[in-house]
Amino acid sequence: MEIPPDLATYLHVEVDQWDVAHIVCRKCGKKFFTVKDAALHLYHVHDVKLAQKFAEPTRPEPS
Repeated sequence: MEIPPDLATYLHVEVDQWDVAHIVCRKCGKKFFTVKDAALHLYHVHDVKLAQKFAEPTRPEPS
């Protein structure tokens, strides 16, 4: 599991006692399973504007 370099200041990966990796918010310690969920948290709770681009759903290219 990789954290995008833009969000590395705010998030880090932590492995628990059962070898499950979580993305952890450096500001409050809340744990997430996906970068998207962590980015939504950063954007809405901590007002990190940079996280918005990682929180938006990816749209398929039009054919």
